[in-house]
Amino acid sequence: MKFASLLCFALLLPQAWSTVSGQTVHGTVTDRTTGEPVGYANIWFNGTGRGTVADGHGIYSIDAGTVTPDHTLSFNCIGYDTCTVRLRDIPQDGTFDAFLAPVPQVIEEVTVVPVKTRLKRLGNNFRSPLMEAVHQDDLTGVEFGTIIKIKKRTWLEEVRINVLSCSYDDLTFRLNIYGRDEMGRFVNILRQPIYASIPRTDDPTTVTINLADLHIVTDDDLIVAYQHISSSLTGQIRFPIGLTGARSCVRYNQGDAWEDTEWSFRFPISLIARVER
Repeated sequence: MKFASLLCFALLLPQAWSTVSGQTVHGTVTDRTTGEPVGYANIWFNGTGRGTVADGHGIYSIDAGTVTPDHTLSFNCIGYDTCTVRLRDIPQDGTFDAFLAPVPQVIEEVTVVPVKTRLKRLGNNFRSPLMEAVHQDDLTGVEFGTIIKIKKRTWLEEVRINVLSCSYDDLTFRLNIYGRDEMGRFVNILRQPIYASIPRTDDPTTVTINLADLHIVTDDDLIVAYQHISSSLTGQIRFPIGLTGARSCVRYNQGDAWEDTEWSFRFPISLIARVER
């Protein structure tokens, strides 16, 4: 039968999910309009701390653990509305294909007024290996963010992330930028996903992502976050860290609240921006 909600459309089999302990939910995430797969979509069980990310072809599998049939499974990706479904509405075999509805793009009229700016580096630019954070094996979905305090109108130019070494054969991450909505909550302000890779290396390197062409302007605080979305199953990545500087935060899937990092360490993400004088 066909299941529809305000947030998503999905095809369900008649038999409902009854027992979830130790089982998995699996399927594909697809663009409802084009039928194309939505790669690297975020997937999580609300309020459980359990989540994952689909692969580049929109295929996913998530362990239900001991969550109850009343729990909600959510899907989202930048540029799409969030899709939700209760576990009790998922077929007994755990197959669920999510169809995400694209968010309409609104073109806003902008009046350009000449202003004087200066180029600044905001955030953290740690490079020393004296203190480091080592993350290894499966980090899928984990986000590390740096909180950027904004006091004046600011134009985003580029993001830089410092790395000490990376032993993954292939590592892809998503850059997420969160600004406050009218309720004061941090929401992703990007209109399309930004993906980048970190090469296998034994030497320190800086990954630079150009933002100038996106014309992002803000006068409020941001969270600029690295989200690990794809890598070989084994390996590790080492980041230089510090205990002073811009605050950092972490969350393990999109359904979690942001938390302070362990020991309040600061993550090496910096933002190059033009700030109004």
